[in-house]
Amino acid sequence: MMKKIFLTTALLSSVTWNMAVAQSYNPNYPSNMSYNYSNYGKPTLKTKENELKRFSIGFDYIFGSAGIVDKQISLDNPLLGGDPFETNTSRFDDRVDSLNGNIGFRPFRYLGFEAFYQKSLENTDVQYRESYAQDIRFAQTEYTLKYEAYGIDVLGYIPVTTWLEFLGTFGVAKYEFDAELNFNAYREVTDKDNLYKSTSYKINEAKTALRYGVGAQVWLSKRLAFRAMYRYADIGGEFFEDIQEVSLGVRYNF
Repeated sequence: MMKKIFLTTALLSSVTWNMAVAQSYNPNYPSNMSYNYSNYGKPTLKTKENELKRFSIGFDYIFGSAGIVDKQISLDNPLLGGDPFETNTSRFDDRVDSLNGNIGFRPFRYLGFEAFYQKSLENTDVQYRESYAQDIRFAQTEYTLKYEAYGIDVLGYIPVTTWLEFLGTFGVAKYEFDAELNFNAYREVTDKDNLYKSTSYKINEAKTALRYGVGAQVWLSKRLAFRAMYRYADIGGEFFEDIQEVSLGVRYNF
């Protein structure tokens, strides 16, 4: 899964790189300056055409993978006479994509800050199903994993050209996880929405964690930038160990 993520990131980054090379945008300074942010903050450069862009709003799509501690689970069978269902937490799908919205402030040449809110896309995975020949009811396991997070990152910028910057980030975030395994029985095979009985195993965990990231930002115009990042969050929880993420997004600067 992570291999696909990195291939997608490389492809989009390559396309964006070629776009930026063709335009060679300098977002904040006159085109005859050779180095982006080389005079960051000097009032003599503030013109109507080339005002410093200190604030940003952004949006990211995040490809995530969660590390889950392996714990045994036993659920009673919701069908009469059925055997208990034995499994473990590693059976949860560790792929957890999410959406991220953020607000940034860059007061210095090489340093900035971003506050963010992130919410995962709920993913339900059916892994097991059983039914009996003399019974119209059937049962199946449904694994669901989701989370939300909010916090602040400190960003370090390394300008490379008038349109490209490398980034390093360090931040702290509050993560709230909800994982649930339901063994649901339905009254009829042809009617999945007709719930008959359910047994469940739930995990609710909230942790404050440190996160680290590296990436690159390509300026597409004087206000719009494309960003690709890899980030690692050390959760260290009872059920969730960590999260690895690759994000692709845009920033509008003003």
